[in-house]
Amino acid sequence: MKGNQQNNKKLAIIRFAIIFAIIFIMIFLGTSYIFYKELATDVVEADNFEESISLMSDKSAINLALQYERQIQEAERERIRELEELEKKRQEELEAEDKKNVKRAYLTFDDGPSAKVTPQILDILEEYDVKATFFVVGTAVEKYPEILKRTYQDGHAIGNHTYSHRYGYIYRKPSNLLKEVEITDRLLKRVLGEEFDSKLFRFPGGSFGDKRAPFRKAIEEKGYIYYDWNSLNGDAEGYLFSKERLIQRFKNTFRGQKELIILMHDTDAKYTTPEALPYIIEYLQEQGYEFHTLK
Repeated sequence: MKGNQQNNKKLAIIRFAIIFAIIFIMIFLGTSYIFYKELATDVVEADNFEESISLMSDKSAINLALQYERQIQEAERERIRELEELEKKRQEELEAEDKKNVKRAYLTFDDGPSAKVTPQILDILEEYDVKATFFVVGTAVEKYPEILKRTYQDGHAIGNHTYSHRYGYIYRKPSNLLKEVEITDRLLKRVLGEEFDSKLFRFPGGSFGDKRAPFRKAIEEKGYIYYDWNSLNGDAEGYLFSKERLIQRFKNTFRGQKELIILMHDTDAKYTTPEALPYIIEYLQEQGYEFHTLK
């Protein structure tokens, strides 16, 4: 009787153990299935076996660490790009500020070329390494084509100043002015080559006043850019002026302007203009001006 009780007790223990084992196995299988399902879902999204392996590898701690490292590197690269952009912007702002402070001087000479004075002026400009703008008259171009060639070859700008410079004719009506401009343009191409193309123009006596309005309009409609002046040496205000007077007249009209367009003349009658020119150039250099040609 006692033996039967012991056997029954052993059987109960075995049944309990079996039931416990079954429950444990079911829990383990359920958990494993959920994990497998999540992993399989990711793998199924891949197009091939290599992508599946890659996706499975992404789950590893090493790969997560590498991904984190890549994120840090990308963030650092982005920070460097931002710093470079800020530096570029700062440099552009500095350059813009520098341009605001630049003082420019444009030396201009009207009515040439001439046999004596123009070559003297060219020699002085070459000595000082300064470029200027020459507004030439057609009749003078016909007389001294070689001097015009030298002016152009020396790197100076050439502008149109009509053919005859005769006020009574060119300002009678706009068509007269345009006719003279066209003649002079053809002369310039004949001397300097067909590739020469300049739209620089200066009105004899300037474009000032209401009476010149129709003439200004006619020139603009033909695509020319005309320039007057805001400073001068006074060499057209009379005859036989000394270089001292020309220098002083220039200083009187200088007025410290940031952009100076200086009117001078290079006909042979203006022989003191080359004498005054070095002093004017040096004065402008001392004042911090850069020399440019009109465009």
